[in-house]
Amino acid sequence: MFKRLFGARAQSTLIDEGFETISGMLTHAAEMYDIAIEMLLDNRPADVDLDALDDRIDDGERQVRRTVLQHLAVDPRHDLVASLILVSIVQDAERIGDFARGLGDLVELKQGRLEGEFADGLRQIAERIRPSFEVCAAAFGDDDAEGASQLIGHHVETKVIVAEYMSRLAASDLSADPAVVYSSAVRILARVSAHLSNIASSVVQPYDRIRHGDEEV
Repeated sequence: MFKRLFGARAQSTLIDEGFETISGMLTHAAEMYDIAIEMLLDNRPADVDLDALDDRIDDGERQVRRTVLQHLAVDPRHDLVASLILVSIVQDAERIGDFARGLGDLVELKQGRLEGEFADGLRQIAERIRPSFEVCAAAFGDDDAEGASQLIGHHVETKVIVAEYMSRLAASDLSADPAVVYSSAVRILARVSAHLSNIASSVVQPYDRIRHGDEEV
């Protein structure tokens, strides 16, 4: 894991613990994402407390920050770059949870079932992004540069699809209620994809280039 930082034989408890925590955060975020999409597009009852799941993700962020702080307090000369990377990407993982919860919040704005062209388009974008959760966790966990680069490229393509969706939506004659829900939802989906791409960029970019990985794809 992260051999480029530690060498082929090196072991890092910091990285191991940090990855496990971030991986768990992504798992909870994916669960929230699935539930929120079902609530929004399939009229699933609000039978799961998204706030409680989001609290678990927030706890994970605090745990990673504590782990890094404790490690650097004991031995600040080792694993410094890895520590900075973990503190950076754990913020992305936490934001994914916030955005997944935001999808669920949009349910309250609906005046009826979402159907038709824009509902279908939104579902397609959501389904396009969904596998990125597992791809991101695998790329980060295995230090898989190829998988990370593919995920970043996937996000670049997703941005184009989202922009085209927004253009069609702006030119439509939808009433305010569904238009607001669709536009808000697709922007949230784009941000989820962006944060997953940010995490993946830590595998292929130096620290100062994290979150800018799609510029050279």
